[in-house]
Amino acid sequence: MQLLLIKVNALDAKPEYALLGKKQLEDRFTPGEWSKIRSISRGRRILLLIPNNDIVLTSISIPSKNKKQLLQAIPYALEDTLAEDIEELHFAIHKNEDDPETQVAIINHALLESYIGLLKREGITTHFVLPQLLTQASAKDAWSINKWDDDSSTVSIRLDDFSGFNCDQSMLEVFLEQHKAQQPSVIYSNLEINQLPETLQELPLERFDSNSASYNSVVNSLPLNLIIGFVSRTQGSSVNFKAWRPALVLGSLLAVTWIGIFEWQNNALLQEKNQLTLAIENTFTTAFPKSRIVDPAQQMTVKLAQLKKNVKQTVTSPLPLISDISPLLKDYKDITLKEIRYKENELVFVMQSPNLTRLETFKKDAIKKSGLQVDIKNSTTTANKVEATLIISPLKLSTIDQEKA
Repeated sequence: MQLLLIKVNALDAKPEYALLGKKQLEDRFTPGEWSKIRSISRGRRILLLIPNNDIVLTSISIPSKNKKQLLQAIPYALEDTLAEDIEELHFAIHKNEDDPETQVAIINHALLESYIGLLKREGITTHFVLPQLLTQASAKDAWSINKWDDDSSTVSIRLDDFSGFNCDQSMLEVFLEQHKAQQPSVIYSNLEINQLPETLQELPLERFDSNSASYNSVVNSLPLNLIIGFVSRTQGSSVNFKAWRPALVLGSLLAVTWIGIFEWQNNALLQEKNQLTLAIENTFTTAFPKSRIVDPAQQMTVKLAQLKKNVKQTVTSPLPLISDISPLLKDYKDITLKEIRYKENELVFVMQSPNLTRLETFKKDAIKKSGLQVDIKNSTTTANKVEATLIISPLKLSTIDQEKA
């Protein structure tokens, strides 16, 4: 495949280009006029490279291999972490069959449309769109750290074929601390060894030209092509988020809460999630046989509000307790819920945590934020985890009456 890389630093900036192919594995970017770039674009696939700050690269674990389902669920699963409304954003994804993580690239829809329109006005058809940092050197078990401009303190870090980020050079060690579990065996960089964080200075350092691109490093990243699924708003969006919103509200809630807790890794855990969903619906049907199930989460909230109007009545359904504790669970992603039971107005959670202190913190938050009574019993400690049984129940009626008085 013959590739023409066009690097655009801003919509009004002069473009740069490089030519790559199986017979030309490396090339340096050269500033050029649009007329020159247009003349060499014929017969080549066009890769548009746009500024790193315009694109968010992330990953998420969602138990599905169906790309359509992933594209529908991922925006809602990431909604709370994004600064813009998801309806204003375009999402591109890539997932390997043997990897539980789905790689995600996110960009403002109108901004991407402007970049593609820039090339279109020059008579050039765009085939691929990627952030500029994915042209940096890439190899297995290697990181590349690049300072694009000597006058700037910003560096870009490429962690693998599909992930990376920008940060201030002074904050590099802080940001890389989050990725210490995947410590590389070699560093590619245009920085001097003493400019790198101390934790990386003992690793082999290979110098690379920040203004060049490698065919293999670029081709490996093409599956995360931002143009896939992109349709101009003037032609209609390929994914109608507004039409799907009512059906996906519950799905996004489960994705954020339950997926965050369990960190499902395979289809077996997906089946467990489906069984839990079915059990909740069955419990709701048993507790409220005359109610039609439309949105169980919302219906639980309404029923709970009705139940709280008469606090002296004995609670005979687990739904109010589940509704109270569910919002807190998503804040503790390192705590795994292994088992849930309900008996005599009490929820019994069997949970795994990195340590007992973490469980104590969860207990205090549950008491403070949810107004529940929480007791930790039967804890078992191993080398790297603690398994304990938590008894969760509402405050005693006498306590409630005293607080009202």
